Amino acid sequence: MAQYAVKPFANIRRFDIFAEWSRLTAREKHHLPEAKARAYGLAVAKVVAARKFSGYEPHQVRDMKQRARRQDSSEPWWEPLASDEEFERKIVRRMGEPFYKEVFQPAIRQAWDAGKDYEEIRDLMRAPWNALLEPEQAPIAE
Repeated sequence: MAQYAVKPFANIRRFDIFAEWSRLTAREKHHLPEAKARAYGLAVAKVVAARKFSGYEPHQVRDMKQRARRQDSSEPWWEPLASDEEFERKIVRRMGEPFYKEVFQPAIRQAWDAGKDYEEIRDLMRAPWNALLEPEQAPIAE
């Protein structure tokens, strides 16, 4: 098992990796500023992972899901769904800022730069990180 200087505070989920992957998409392909890219990344992950959305009409949910899957950033449809601060809270602080900055973010970036696909890396990257957790922190099967 790989050794890391820091360990995550909580299990690393596919959701976390997808939110970061989508943040990179927003930065690199859509040229969004960092705060908007973090909001976009979290919103795309929420929409793709959601089984239902309360407070939205079915046609609105369908539209959001289509835009998320197409990686559409032509207008800021994601802004009501997520924010930079929420990304910080639900992704960065949840796993721990040191782990996010020193391990998680650079590893996802390296996979991105190597031309990998999200589906190719999502479980391979999580396994060694989650193996670092104490038994009571072990991830629940997804």
